[in-house]
Amino acid sequence: MTQVLALTAAALYGVADFAGGLATRSLSAWRVTIWSQVFGLPLLGVAIIIIGFSEVTTTDIALGALAGGFGLVGLVLLYSALAAGSMSIVAPIVGVLAASIPVAWDLADGGVISAIQWIGIALAIVAVLLLVSHRSASSMTVLILAQALGAAISFSVFVIAMSQTSESSGLWPLLPARIISIPIGFAVLAITSTAVLPARPLLRLVAFVGIIDIAASSAIVLAVQRGPLGINAVISSLYPAFTVLAALVVLKERPATSQAIGIGLAILAVLLLAL
Repeated sequence: MTQVLALTAAALYGVADFAGGLATRSLSAWRVTIWSQVFGLPLLGVAIIIIGFSEVTTTDIALGALAGGFGLVGLVLLYSALAAGSMSIVAPIVGVLAASIPVAWDLADGGVISAIQWIGIALAIVAVLLLVSHRSASSMTVLILAQALGAAISFSVFVIAMSQTSESSGLWPLLPARIISIPIGFAVLAITSTAVLPARPLLRLVAFVGIIDIAASSAIVLAVQRGPLGINAVISSLYPAFTVLAALVVLKERPATSQAIGIGLAILAVLLLAL
């Protein structure tokens, strides 16, 4: 069941990534990110009630706030690195490390991964590399590399921190995460004088991004609270496959050979990781 939640998170993150990419053609990444998080808040409130909770400790709240801070830092570093035009190098680094670090943490914490699941992890990493390998490469500076590594570490901390929250807290840890990230984001927007609400034509798209993103975050939080961190982190890192599929359906793009192979390996990886 938790692998299904992780796969759901990957699918939703992939769609959110695609929709967010469309929105950032007209708006800044900061503006899309922060306003989408605002629009996701009502859904988070409903989800907290529906999923339910029996006990929320100060540790759960602290871990949620920690996750929210690192999640925001990860987005800032990721967008900064991608803005430099190094997608073909940045994306594999972030995707692979964001999957690998939680696996290492899980093993150090006593987690057990079977031989067939190790094969699934290897296939998942190769799939992520193939899904982004068609992008045109550009120069890689020390700064861009540092930003990519920082983004991967930040996203890993988000998942690891959420995995340490209690199952009894349900989705409550996501609330302090948003309480931390949204004010910081608006402070940045205020400095750049871009904090105004997006214009009506883009408002629905930004709201859609927010709804899908909070649904994805909810799915991965429930997955890592209730199941193996390493396996679920790897499955959720397969989101590029769903971004590619969204582009194929909506924009009628034709996949590169490497993308098609990557999607096939991603499917195989999920099947192995579910065993």
